[in-house]
Amino acid sequence: MIRKDRVKRGGVIKTHIRVVEGYRPGPGMPTKQRTIRSFGYFEDQPDPEAFMAMVEEFDANFKDNVPLRIEVAANALMYGGENRRQNYGYKFLEAVYNLLEINSFIKDYEKSHRFRGEYSPGDIFKFLVLARILWPESKRASCQRKDSFYGMHTDFTLPDIYRSLDLFADFEVELQRHLNERVKKTIGRDLSYAFYDVTNYFFEIDFPNGEDDLRKRGVSKEHRTDPIAAMGLFMDSNGLPVSMSVFPGNTSDSLTLQPTMKDIKDSYGLGRLIVVADKGLNSSKNIDAIVYNGDGFVFSQILKGKKGQRYNEKLFDSSGWTSNEKDTYRFKLFEEEYEGKDQDGKKEIRVRKVLLYWSKAEADMARRKREEKLEKAARSVKNNAYSIKKGVDEYTKENIVDIDTGEILENTKKLRSVDLEKAEQNAMYDGYFCIITSELDYDERKIRQVYSGLWQIEQSFRIMKTDLYARPVFVRKNEHIRAHFLICFVALLVIRIIQHRMGEKALSAERIARALGTATCQVLKGGIIHLDDVGGAIAFQKVRNKKGEIVDTLVYSDKDEIALDYKLIQETFGTNFYNVYPRQEVFNKFLKNITVA
Repeated sequence: MIRKDRVKRGGVIKTHIRVVEGYRPGPGMPTKQRTIRSFGYFEDQPDPEAFMAMVEEFDANFKDNVPLRIEVAANALMYGGENRRQNYGYKFLEAVYNLLEINSFIKDYEKSHRFRGEYSPGDIFKFLVLARILWPESKRASCQRKDSFYGMHTDFTLPDIYRSLDLFADFEVELQRHLNERVKKTIGRDLSYAFYDVTNYFFEIDFPNGEDDLRKRGVSKEHRTDPIAAMGLFMDSNGLPVSMSVFPGNTSDSLTLQPTMKDIKDSYGLGRLIVVADKGLNSSKNIDAIVYNGDGFVFSQILKGKKGQRYNEKLFDSSGWTSNEKDTYRFKLFEEEYEGKDQDGKKEIRVRKVLLYWSKAEADMARRKREEKLEKAARSVKNNAYSIKKGVDEYTKENIVDIDTGEILENTKKLRSVDLEKAEQNAMYDGYFCIITSELDYDERKIRQVYSGLWQIEQSFRIMKTDLYARPVFVRKNEHIRAHFLICFVALLVIRIIQHRMGEKALSAERIARALGTATCQVLKGGIIHLDDVGGAIAFQKVRNKKGEIVDTLVYSDKDEIALDYKLIQETFGTNFYNVYPRQEVFNKFLKNITVA
């Protein structure tokens, strides 16, 4: 628009002519004006009529892509705050977060519990979830970045964050139910069968703090001696997390299934559920509980030892196998009767299906691993390498005792050797696997298909541990530990929903976070935004392998991998914005329109 201002110049009143535009510095803020171009004083023009015609033409033809003039002070210094970068890539994550309506849930919680704090738990929870994806750090380190998000309201302190963790732990179960309803409504959720697994997370402390502490010494998945806490995770057939439960670190994996399964069925109102899990959850008590609750199971089954002995006859019987053309895969499928207990503890005979199968690729891998172990064993026998004793063995004394008299024998020597006989026995099972299921209508393909989805829950654990930096855990109180895992769970769900939207083009969690973390901007004077280039990693050329899969090569391409990833993310969200110097209101409009369709 054309603006005419009456100003006094040299004692004379003149009319200053300029073209201006209105803008909002931020969401909800009052409108301001900025000058697009100043044309000088009307009274100084030799042809006032032609002058105003030129001004009106400029105003009529003005567009957002008009050339900008950016002025920078020659004496501008660092650390003034004016050249500070802020992240706007979080807006794509926030779009998924908003889809889940978590803010509304927390506001309802505040009202129902009459929250009177001077801080906003909703703002803190959102910040911690998004920061967990982009910059996974401790709560203290995350708080130091609270001003790094463009346009995000972060009017809270570090003590506020720690206070809010108690609230988050309080609504842990209710929020998971809410998230399940939102996923069902917006994406769809198939819980005809669900995947379940357990992992644990370590704390870099010496000892637990009392009997009620969740941090306990237990069997660490990472073979650490630190106290740990266990997490059970249910996931649907789309690879989206359904619920999580936290247990003391000394809880056996097999003991976590029944209470978690009961909670998820009661909380979510589920009907019959088929649980898919690995052999660590395959116990007779779990199977009994699943069956008398009317549910089903697809479990892997160990083939060695006592539990697997009953299958040895069929396993090593060469008849009855179905093989592929190249004989690199074969299977044997049959039904068997097994003994279980009903709800009253009485014995009953049931029927289940058993799938035995052999894979040449897995057999070759097992052989290579065993050969490596044998080499280490041979070196250990030769020079006592790899023989450091830990735990109870450190203070355990070995004596050679006469069985008949009980006399401790002296002047003896314990001879160590490589157990080749055990290696030969193990070699018999190379490449063989077993899956048992209650679903008698499943054929070999269906059993493999259902069980193969278990890798997604294992990948989810890797995302939480590696990409979301869920461990080591730095908080101490039980409530804070539960809140920490709830934040990680929601962050995982946000990432998984984005990957689900991407379909076959889904990026890894690390690449999503890397691309969005690189999307930064700088607010310049005059309401201009400077967008930094999203990039910084050379892509590798891709080719199609013999299986028809597109894979990376070792040859550089002329593309930037981060730039390509960011473009794919924009396509997933239906956006297409690459202007380097947009006006602030144009940029804000772009960010506001980032939604999940």
